Amino acid sequence: MKRVFLLALRDLRLEVRDRSGLLSVLAFFAVMLFIMALALGPEEGPLRRAAPGVLWVALAFGSTLLSTRAFALEVEENTLDDLLLAPGGKEWIYFGKLLFQMLLLLPLALLSLFMAAGLFYLPLERLLSLFLTLALGVLGYASVATFYAGLLSRLRGREVLLPLLLFSLVVPVVLASVRATLGLVEGLPLGEVAPWWQLLLVFDVVYLTASALLFPLVMEG
Repeated sequence: MKRVFLLALRDLRLEVRDRSGLLSVLAFFAVMLFIMALALGPEEGPLRRAAPGVLWVALAFGSTLLSTRAFALEVEENTLDDLLLAPGGKEWIYFGKLLFQMLLLLPLALLSLFMAAGLFYLPLERLLSLFLTLALGVLGYASVATFYAGLLSRLRGREVLLPLLLFSLVVPVVLASVRATLGLVEGLPLGEVAPWWQLLLVFDVVYLTASALLFPLVMEG
């Protein structure tokens, strides 16, 4: 656990110090939400109905941009082999990179939610429930993205290959997140939204467990 936290905090400190990755993702969120809001017109009803889908598509693409940076520094500085040579299992590398992504994605996702609320007339009375949906959806997406980012870290063109491999697996997570967000926006009882949270939790557990078990095999292979 100490290794996990140290690796995540080191990457977070370097990312915040550099700021280029964070600013590019934040600009991507803002531009995409703004363009979609203009394209859908000024009427409140269509904007509110489309908001969950637009929000999660923006988060999916933005998360992909960040996931490519999870191992970019290790490849550029040739430190990935040093991490792999550390004694013990290699799962801590995966969990450290995953924690690093979560520490970045959750604040960015919350900020994107506030942007969407302003542009798409989203009600924020259920902010805690919306944040729970964001956390479950982002965890499911980041767990798979971190695995594939490590798998493709040494390959050329990994920025192109990563979305092709990633999106086919995370479609259930994105769809469940959209449905849960839509239910909260439309004011449905929490009992009707809870099944989508349960589905997200199942996906999170399955993806997280499978990725952690397979990560040492693909990295050492």
